[in-house]
Amino acid sequence: MNKVLLIYGSSRGNTKVVATRLKESLSQPVDIRCAADILDPSVLAPYNVCLFFASTWGDGELQEDMESLFVRFKLDLTGKHFAVCELGNYYGYDDFEFGALHIMQHFLDASGGVELVEPFCMDSLPKKDWLGFESWSAGLQQKLTQMI
Repeated sequence: MNKVLLIYGSSRGNTKVVATRLKESLSQPVDIRCAADILDPSVLAPYNVCLFFASTWGDGELQEDMESLFVRFKLDLTGKHFAVCELGNYYGYDDFEFGALHIMQHFLDASGGVELVEPFCMDSLPKKDWLGFESWSAGLQQKLTQMI
């Protein structure tokens, strides 16, 4: 069975809500950790799948807790799979992939891990795109099931 760790960065609680919803939607156990609480990257060692959830802030900036995690530690995801969910405000924009997603991908591509599914950029303002999230979650669940 897969060992799944979901790491989220959340300043105002929105990303934590989405992370919790994912945990409830998957058919296998998922451990959830706030990026701010990770003091040693060895906590990732027992997991073969790591999920990263964070929001975009300001002018395409990564959420502070997640940025700190990537800057403090050179994560080693060799032999692991990862997936990314970015929250932001995309209503009215032509490009849905900007900011936090590209920053996270930069660090994760260098980590030696393998991306499990396409990243999901979730509209979160003025309302959360739960339908899109459910579709992405179903695809993630399918990939996880294939790994077993």
